[in-house]
Order: sequence, then structure tokens, then C-alpha cells
Amino acid sequence: MDIYALGRTPREADRLYRKQVERAWQAMVERGATVDAQVRDVIRDSWARCLQIGVEPVTQRPRDRAHTLDALRSANAELLQAYENTWRVLGDILSQSQSCLLVADASGTLLNVCGSPAVVDRGARDCIAPGYAWSELSGGTNAIGTAIALNAPAEVHSAEHFLSVAKIWSCSAAPVRDSIDGSMIGVVDVTSFGENHQSHCLALAVTAAHQIEQTLQSRELARAVQLMHWYQTNANRWTQQAVVVIDRKGRVVTANDLARAWFADCRDCTPLERGGTFVNVTGEPTIDDCAAALPPRTRVIGIEAYAGRGRAWEGGLLILEPVREQRLPGTAARTAPEIADAFAHITGTNAALVELKRRAARIARAGAPVLLIGESGVGKELFARAIHQASPMASGPLVAVNCSVLGREHAAVELFGHDNAATATHEAGRFEQADGGTLFLDEIGELPLDVQVALLRVLQENVVARVGSQHARPVRVRVIAATHRDLDGDVASGRMRRDLYHRLKVLSLHLPALRERLDDLPALLERFITRLDEAYGLGRKRVTPDLMKALETHPWPGNVRELHGVVERMYVLCEGDDLTPADLPDGFLQACASTREATEAQAAGSISLMTRAAIEAELAAHGDNLSEVARRLGISRSTLYRKIKRYGLDA
Repeated sequence: MDIYALGRTPREADRLYRKQVERAWQAMVERGATVDAQVRDVIRDSWARCLQIGVEPVTQRPRDRAHTLDALRSANAELLQAYENTWRVLGDILSQSQSCLLVADASGTLLNVCGSPAVVDRGARDCIAPGYAWSELSGGTNAIGTAIALNAPAEVHSAEHFLSVAKIWSCSAAPVRDSIDGSMIGVVDVTSFGENHQSHCLALAVTAAHQIEQTLQSRELARAVQLMHWYQTNANRWTQQAVVVIDRKGRVVTANDLARAWFADCRDCTPLERGGTFVNVTGEPTIDDCAAALPPRTRVIGIEAYAGRGRAWEGGLLILEPVREQRLPGTAARTAPEIADAFAHITGTNAALVELKRRAARIARAGAPVLLIGESGVGKELFARAIHQASPMASGPLVAVNCSVLGREHAAVELFGHDNAATATHEAGRFEQADGGTLFLDEIGELPLDVQVALLRVLQENVVARVGSQHARPVRVRVIAATHRDLDGDVASGRMRRDLYHRLKVLSLHLPALRERLDDLPALLERFITRLDEAYGLGRKRVTPDLMKALETHPWPGNVRELHGVVERMYVLCEGDDLTPADLPDGFLQACASTREATEAQAAGSISLMTRAAIEAELAAHGDNLSEVARRLGISRSTLYRKIKRYGLDA
């Protein structure tokens, strides 16, 4: 019914409609049913829902969830931050009126209320305060609860409220939705006291909701870009495995071709579409959480967090493998072509690198532990994956663990798993996850000593006991360890157990630094630019001779990893087809020059010391016969006099 089509002024029409609603509400209270057709459809339908679920209109007040408010605010921190930004924009408008701006979570519980102190204090008496639940179940018909029920903006005027406690207020609310999947994140509401509610309040609430959505969308987009950059930078680590990248809410960000092929062949699986929900989680998922989303005979063998373990879950990737039948000891060895393919992705023709790959291929055939030694960024994990692919364990999983981020209290549980009888929780560790395959322990020197003892037992006995359990489980795992540390020094200082070190270093490989194989720079650059073109699609870029010279003078303390980062930055920011020294990061050329100067100074110092030592030796042998000393040194007497004075040998 259009109440403004009665020939009366809007305010008179409002008063008449309010009286009709008051009579209808009173009749509903007395009869327990809604019968008056004068009430708006949206309000009558909401009243009917409230009656059906047992809301008491006269005595009921919204539930107080203040005891959970801190947790709710923490879970909705970004919604609150975006709301506060919006309040800073709208505050001048609302604080001068008898209105306030509310924000609630997706269940309708108020998280914050902003407005003039007088209005905020007055609202608190009527449960319009943080911690109160204003869903229809708790607060009856109201803009927040009804907007949630309808999943659409809603406006409820004073008399239209279901609870009598709310009838001196009018409110307009709009849902705040996730920009990716459209799910409701929360609700923003403009609430006014008495007859101060204006006709534009609903539009104001909708505008506020859109502004909050845009703020959240910008942050979500920034997260997605960072997550994709992290994945693309490290994608070569998972070239032989199926990988699904998910965001912090368990939604698909991307997947590699192998994973897409597996899901495409599964009729009952959800397609790996950007933004589609892969697993419903509020934190880091477990392997069991992901099981329902996988194709048949597929399992998750690893979850790698983007932000690293011990920090809040910001998304990451799931490493998938097909479930295979139990393998018997003595699995057939890999053929020569298969071994060659395993090492083909390690770029370079430097003689030392070629010999290293040849030795690694021989080592791969054995089942003994391997120790990879080299500076950070030289490609230890690439070699570990190649050794795994060239080994008889290639059909099993490859599980990678960075020991430096585990922490003392988590290392044992992470590697060996745990059983907690009190809570009936059981979790397999990385050794069990790698059963039948390879476990790569990066930065092995960072493990605590007590964990080193347990690791040695696994290597010697091929059994693992979970923390909290006495039951030993047999495992068949090939261990590849890596370090950039001086383990001989760590053994001498007591940081590493001697028996574990000797067990690991039976088969060891020393990986060369990039500065020791600069002849591989052209091939590495070509490979990186090809991959970047595939990832970003910005076209092929050519490395100019001047740039190549500049790159050859850099010491590359970060090795191949640093080179990849420099090339990626140049590739993305370069607007032309040629990469030149002008595209290098700020300070790069200065660092090269400083390194050259330091090297030259060091060399000059070494020559000076050698010259002094030679003069001292000749003077000791020939005494005052300076002519003979000069002759033997191949210099003139005058030059000899200057050097004797310079080095203080004339005293």
C-alpha cells in the first residue's frame, strides 16, 4: 500500500501509518498472529517469522554476548577497521543528528556503535551497544536482523519493530558482502532516535556498506597479488607435483596444470575456478579438512603456508599426490633417460655444475641420506627434488620441511607427529607423510639437540614414534638434508651431534655459489625471462651487453634466488623490449662498485704484506748489502730505499 497516495502530507501519512502499525502489533500480541494488511509486506513477513521461532514481543530483550565480544572483534578486525574508516567520512553528518552508525557481524551481533555521546548512551539502555545480538531470533524485526534474513537492505521504522524495547528507534541497514564469493561479511546500520530518521538513511547505509566493501576488496586484492607473486616466484619447487593455491578463507586462487587435469577428470569434483570454495576454514586447514574436496585416490601430502608456520594463516598451497598401492622393498631403479630428465631443469653448463649433477645422479640410485651444503639461494631444494625424481623413491611423495622456522617446541611434533590421549587427537608427522618417498630437511643445523637424537633413531632404525606415544611405526623414507652452516664448527661447539653429522655426510654434495659459475648467467637469464613471460605475459625481453657486464660484476650474495628477484623486478617494470643497466634496482651498480673497491683494496693489502715480508727476508739474509737485496728483488736501489722507509724497516 502506498501511504503517500492518500492526499495527506508525508508527515500526516507517517503518523497515520504508525497508528495502523501500532494497532496491528497490539492485535498480533493478543492473537498470536499477523492479520492486518495495512502493515508493509516485508514487516508482516518478518513478524510472522518471529512468531514462528518463538520471539516474545513484550518482555524479550536482545541477548547479551559481551563475554564473546573480544573474540568476535578479533575475528572481524578488518571489517571493524573498514567501518572506522567509513565513520571518519560520515561522522560529521551523523554526529550532528540523533543518529548513530552501527556495524554487526554476519550473525547480527553488534561490534561497534559510533555517534554523538548522548545518542550512544541512550541506545545502550535499549541494548543498542556492542555485544548485543540483533538477529531476528534475538531481536525480532529490526533492520539488521531483517537485512540478514532477506540478504538485502532493509529499513524498519519505530512502530514496525517486533520487540517493544526497540520501538522508539528507527533503523536502516545494508549487508556488507565479500567481493569474491558474495557471502555476507557483516551489516552496517544507521539508527535514529524518535522521529529523527530521515528518508535518506537507507541510501546512507547502502553507501556505507559499499564503501566498506571497496576497502575490504582493495585489501583482498593486495593479498591475492602477494600470494600469487609468492607462488610464481617459487613455482619451480613443485614442477613435478599437483598444486592448488588457496587464500586465507580456503578459496581457490590458482592451480597448476597437473592439478587442473586431475580435477577436470573428476565428474563429482568442484572445478578449480578462481574464488571457488575449496575448503571451509577459519584458519590454516588440515589435511583431513581438504579430503572431501579431492578427486578419488588423491591425497594432500603437504600444506605450505604463505606467511610461514607460527604466524596467522594468510593462505598457501596444497601439494597433492595420487594414492598408490603399497610398494615392496627393492623398487625398480630409474632408467638413464628418467635420471637425465630429473636434472634437466637445473640450468647451467659450468664444468663444476655438470660434474655435480653427474655425482648427484649416482647418489640418487642409493637409499642412504644425502647432505647438501651451500650458501642460501644456490638451489639446494632444486637438487633435492632432482635426486628424489631420479631415485627409486620417485613414485612416492616428496615432503619439504624448513627446520629453521619450526621453533623448539614444535620441531618434534612437526617431524614425528603426536598422539594426545586426553583430547583424543592424533596427527601424523612429516616422516609418516613422506612414507615411501623422500623427506627434505632444509637447514638441518637449526634442529634442537633433543630432536636430533630422535632423528638419528629414525635414520638408524626406520621407525618413528609420535610425541606422546610409545608405539613405533615403521617408515621407509629417504632423507635429504641441507644447510648453509659450517657443520664441522657446529659439531665442535656442541650445536650439532657428531653421530648425526657423520650419519648424514656419508653422501654429501657441495653446491657452488653463483659467483663461482658466472658463465651460467646467460642460460639462467634466458630461463628466468621465459618463465616470467609465461607468468606475466609481458613479452620477451632482451638482455643488453651492458647489462650482462653489470650482472657479471655483482657478487651475488643471495645467489640464484637473488638473481631471479632482480630479473623479475626488471622484467615487470621495464617498458621496452630491452633490459639495460637503467632497469636495475636502485643501488645495485653502487653495490657492485663498492664490492670491486673492497676486493681491490684487499688485494692491494695482500700484495703490500707480501712485499714487506720479501724485503725483510732479503735484509735478514744479506744485511747491509742493499745492492744485492735490490738485485734479488728485481728493483732499483732508490725504490728499495723508499719501501724500507715506508715499511719502517730502517729503524
